[in-house]
Amino acid sequence: MYAFFNGKVDSIYKDKIIIDVNNIGYEINMPESDILSLNLGDNIKIYTYLNVREDDMRLFGFKTSESLEFFKKLITVSGVGPRVALGIISNVDVESLGVAIATENVAALKSVPGIGPKMAQKIIFELKDKVLKDKTEKVSITLKQNNSKNIEEAITALEVLGYNQRQIKEVISRLDLSDDSVENIIRKVLKEMQNL
Repeated sequence: MYAFFNGKVDSIYKDKIIIDVNNIGYEINMPESDILSLNLGDNIKIYTYLNVREDDMRLFGFKTSESLEFFKKLITVSGVGPRVALGIISNVDVESLGVAIATENVAALKSVPGIGPKMAQKIIFELKDKVLKDKTEKVSITLKQNNSKNIEEAITALEVLGYNQRQIKEVISRLDLSDDSVENIIRKVLKEMQNL
């Protein structure tokens, strides 16, 4: 219903802000990490999600559309409500969160206050395929944009060495390989895989 708001920061609280949009104040719950980067009077664009329950309507907002999309994924997990999802995104940036889920890093998720081992495993179980699919699509788009023959050749070579294509693309999505030779790409990807 509300995709985003463009307005001025009117008030700042620990877990929410009030944004003035054409003299109407909207209360928006946000990750603490986003709130800390704001100042009163800032003109900002906030990407939002309206959560509607029988007895309550709340706006949740984020400085980036990527954070909003990850929030929407998190709240599809049974037992993860908007408040818990907001807490997760407050403590771990979405890029690291995606990597933690894709690599089944339970410890990284457990480091978030309020997330126990069972909930961490549940989040990984329910979101891993979605996260990997998104990362693979991003890599495909990047490959098309860069039109990089070297990256495609490196992927083929790594597959011949026995590596999984999805895992290779997930690692490549985190590296800057725009000017690298095939050999350098393979070297960087293998080094990154050893660190996983």
